[in-house]
Amino acid sequence: MIFANIYAQDMAVRALKSCIKKNQVAHAYLFTGPSGTGKSSTALAFASALNCTNPTPEGDACGSCLSCSRIASGEDADVRVVRPEGNQTTIEQMRDMIKELGYAPFSGKYKVFIIEQADTLNSSSENSILKVLEEPPAYAVLILLSCNQSSLLPTIRSRCRTVRFRQASDEELEEALRSRFNLPEDDLRIVAACSRGAVGYAFDMASDSGFMEDRQVIFQAVKDWYEGPPVLGLQTAELLRSIASERKSAKGSPEVRTLAGNLLEILDSILSWYEDILRLKVSGESARVTNLDYQDDLIPMSGRYSTAKLCASVRAIMETRRYVQGNITPQLALENMFIAIRPDL
Repeated sequence: MIFANIYAQDMAVRALKSCIKKNQVAHAYLFTGPSGTGKSSTALAFASALNCTNPTPEGDACGSCLSCSRIASGEDADVRVVRPEGNQTTIEQMRDMIKELGYAPFSGKYKVFIIEQADTLNSSSENSILKVLEEPPAYAVLILLSCNQSSLLPTIRSRCRTVRFRQASDEELEEALRSRFNLPEDDLRIVAACSRGAVGYAFDMASDSGFMEDRQVIFQAVKDWYEGPPVLGLQTAELLRSIASERKSAKGSPEVRTLAGNLLEILDSILSWYEDILRLKVSGESARVTNLDYQDDLIPMSGRYSTAKLCASVRAIMETRRYVQGNITPQLALENMFIAIRPDL
C-alpha cells in the first residue's frame, strides 16, 4: 500500500508526507474519521513510507522493495496490526505489544503498531498504552484508528498527533470507482450513494458480487414490511442483522469488516431510498433520484408519507446509524427504526 493509492484524503496524506520529508515523525498518531474512509489503508501506506528502502522524493513508498512487499502481504516483522478480540482490545494484547516494543526493529527504521478500532480499548488497555505514549522507544510509531476519538482518554489524545479523515463526495467516489472497476455508470452512481462518502465501503461494494443481490433482498424486505403489518418490522430487523453478520471483507481489502460496519452499509442503502422518496415527494417524478432501478417502486411509496414524516424518517435512520456506531444493540436499534419510519398515510 502506498499514498498514491489513497483516495479523497489529500490533506491527511500531505500531512503525513510532510512528517517524513521534514524528519519530524511523531511517536503516536490518532487517525480519526468515519468508518470506511481509508484510515487502515493510509496507516499501512504510512508504515510503508517510514520503512521503505527506496522512497520517492515526495515522501511516498516505492511499493516494490522487500519492506513494502512484506508490509503489503502482512508478513513484515516491524509492522503489526492489533485488532479487537471480540468487542474489546484487551490488556493482554497491549502487554504483548509493549513486550514487542522492547526489541529494536528487525530490518526497518521504525517499529510500527497500528491499533484498529481504538474505540474498543478498555480502561486497563488505555492505561497500559498510556505508559508507552509517555516514554516511547525512539524507534516506535503507534497509530491509533478511531471513528469516535471522544471515547479515548484525553491524556491519550493529547499525546497523539491527530490526523482527520473526511467523507468523500459522490463525485470523488465515482471517479475512484471508475479508475478501478468496469461498472455501468448507473451502478457507479448507486454504489457511490450507498457508501456515504466511505471509499473503503465503496470499493468493497464494487468488489462484492453479492452486493447488488443483497441490496435487492434488503429492498424487497423493506418493501414487504412497508406493505404489510407493523409486526413485520421485527422480522425485517432480524433479516438485516443476519445479512450484516454474513458479509465478508473483499479479498485484499485492509479494511476489516465488522457487524457494525456492515449494518452501516445496509442503513445507508435504506437511507438513500428514503432520500429518494423525499425527493419524489417534493419534486414529483421529475426528481433526480439515486436509485433509478427502484424508481417505479419508490414513486407510489412517496404517496403514503407526508413531507414532515419523510424528513423525520430520514432523521430516524441517521440516528440509528449513530446508535450502531455507538455499539447499541443492533437488533433493538433496527426495531426502533422500523417503528419510527412507518408510513403515516
